[in-house]
Amino acid sequence: MRLAHRFEDLLPNSTDPTKSRMRAKLVNVLNSQGEIIPAATTTLGKLWRLVNSANSSLDACEEVIKLDAALCSRIFRVANSAAYNAKATDITEAIRFIGFKPLREMVFNATVLQQFSALKVPEGWDIFWLRNIFIARLCDRIAGAYFQPDGSEYLAGLIHDIGWLFLAAHFPAEFTSILASEEPIAEAEKKVLPFSHANIAAAIAARSALPLKAVDGIAYHHKQMLMTQSTLVAPNQNPLFLGIILAVCDHIADGCQLDLFGRVGPTTQELAESPEIIWLKGYSKPLDLENMAAEELVKSEEIFSVFFHEEAKK
Repeated sequence: MRLAHRFEDLLPNSTDPTKSRMRAKLVNVLNSQGEIIPAATTTLGKLWRLVNSANSSLDACEEVIKLDAALCSRIFRVANSAAYNAKATDITEAIRFIGFKPLREMVFNATVLQQFSALKVPEGWDIFWLRNIFIARLCDRIAGAYFQPDGSEYLAGLIHDIGWLFLAAHFPAEFTSILASEEPIAEAEKKVLPFSHANIAAAIAARSALPLKAVDGIAYHHKQMLMTQSTLVAPNQNPLFLGIILAVCDHIADGCQLDLFGRVGPTTQELAESPEIIWLKGYSKPLDLENMAAEELVKSEEIFSVFFHEEAKK
């Protein structure tokens, strides 16, 4: 059995004194602010544990949800939105209509937003949370074509880019330098930082004791060199598979005009020819990614507008 990562091990160090100090600062920041899972005594903490338990039930979740009027209202509104169209008259009907899996996703959304509410979205990045909700939903759906998702896929998509918010908040000069660079974003990151935004998000996932599948997926979602024939093993046995799905979803999000950096997104043809999508074809399971993306984008926009929009503007 693989052992859980120590979150510090996911943050590369450097012999450069300046970069070494940056890493030490980030470790301190993550020790104080890098926890996703809320305290067990809070409503969201109780719900988090319920939706991640094999022995949980909708009845048990409903009892906890009713203790939090704001959360109750949000879930009711999302359930009755066009994303689910529950037409429910009360929270009990809403929960019964959407079912356990969408409820788990709503709990993940609420938890991540609340835990990182102090991290302001950079100016011009209003689509940040919409992009992440979209990638979370699409990642979960694509994974579902290969194996039974367990929530790790949605969580990985939701937080895989959270490192950018930590950089903007705690390393603003470096963040600005990366954005101003004429080099590709990944190259600019390497020049300025000892770690990447993916390293930060993976460290947060590890610190929060998320499943190793999610930690690995986040850590490796920009590493194309891992896509070799030797990695074509059963998806549910491949620790890198989720990272490749995340990379596919990143490309699709860019193609849907959800790019954060003002770049022109790839065309449908360019997406089809991307290394990650070609690699996925090695599993001989054709997917209609264009229609999947169109459907999930509409639902993501609904969920964002109901569940995230007010918080995102603060």
